[in-house]
Amino acid sequence: MNIMFHRLYCSSGNTLEVEEYVCYSELDDDGYWMRYVEITADGKALRYSREHLADSHGVLPEGTWDDQETAAREYGTMTPITDRLFEAVWAATRCVNDVQPFAPAGGFAVR
Repeated sequence: MNIMFHRLYCSSGNTLEVEEYVCYSELDDDGYWMRYVEITADGKALRYSREHLADSHGVLPEGTWDDQETAAREYGTMTPITDRLFEAVWAATRCVNDVQPFAPAGGFAVR
């Protein structure tokens, strides 16, 4: 069983002129993205996973998470979050790229 790590990233305050957004990431023990929710400043939310890698809106981040790089203040802020918070965001967020009613681990459909 892989150990999962969860991170919250916020681009607010970055010095690279990246538009504001937050993302919730689930990473495996090797640092690869497994699931990802991004919410932009205009409220648009996107969801990606190993089952839904990409669409016309975006893509599941590629490569591995780099704690040292993402800790650089020029990119914004990053913090570890609990499994519980990530799962709550994953289950409750309505995303523009959800292709069908999403059924979280608990088995009920979120619309």
